[in-house]
Amino acid sequence: MPSQGRRSAPLPKGWARIRQRILRRDGWVCQWPVATGGLCGEPANQVDHKVGAAQDVDCHSDSNLWSLCEWHHNRKTGAEASAVAHAKPPRRRPAEDHPGLIG
Repeated sequence: MPSQGRRSAPLPKGWARIRQRILRRDGWVCQWPVATGGLCGEPANQVDHKVGAAQDVDCHSDSNLWSLCEWHHNRKTGAEASAVAHAKPPRRRPAEDHPGLIG
């Protein structure tokens, strides 16, 4: 499930330690894949969930966490929030008679 712009589930106990472990594992390098086949490679200071909690994965497992630079983390979060917003059906009010036609 894409993020809804705010955390839908609380972070696990010990998140600060988990975050440090993931950043260390990834060498403090952004793991975002780029078109040339490599990784972004910029310094990472964010840890993100690849897949959200509602998609039948162990959301907080190390294999579902990756280090991202702030730019890629913001880009991913924005894209997920936009997808959620556009997936909602537009709110429709019932049609009303035109005031000039009442009578």
